[in-house]
Amino acid sequence: MWNTYSRQFVMRVILLEGGLVGVAVIWGWLQAIPWHNNLTPTLTNCGAGVLAGLILLALNYVIVEYGSRYNAYFRTLKQLIDQDVSPIFRHIVLPAVIFIAIISGVAEEIFFRGVLQAQFGLWLASAMFGLAHVWRKAAFVYGVYAAIIGVFFGLMYRLSGNLWVPILAHVVNNFFAIVYYTHRAPTPTSSVRGEQRERIDL
Repeated sequence: MWNTYSRQFVMRVILLEGGLVGVAVIWGWLQAIPWHNNLTPTLTNCGAGVLAGLILLALNYVIVEYGSRYNAYFRTLKQLIDQDVSPIFRHIVLPAVIFIAIISGVAEEIFFRGVLQAQFGLWLASAMFGLAHVWRKAAFVYGVYAAIIGVFFGLMYRLSGNLWVPILAHVVNNFFAIVYYTHRAPTPTSSVRGEQRERIDL
């Protein structure tokens, strides 16, 4: 059953990610970027995308949960996730999680990889992807990490020539990450924080 918070959250996602798709369609048309030609699904590309998403998910878990014990950068990253990101998803129901993971993966890969990477190249598109995930000054650390993930998605697209590879990698990573956030127990540093971000950055 959907709760009010989940419905409101999904509406925000539709507005944000739908806007990205709209910009991508207009930009692609004006600049003659045929990103839609790279949306033909094949079993090989879909399998590669799912596998890449699972690999990325495992790496993220190791880096955030274990890297934070030994490295100050990863410790800050984990604190941002605990304090700012996890609380947002704690009351999201599973159907909403599925919807959010799918629409964010599809929309963001069409925009950042399908259009921006075609227009500006891998590195600049990845940097823009990272900046889109900065919601406050202290979250620049998170943005850098997101930019690195953007490079990963961009390389998957460049090597395969098919948008379904980064799309499915993004969807798989987002889905399991959000499920993890919804069940994550608050840490001492995050349990005292009651505010939630209005922006949705996935």
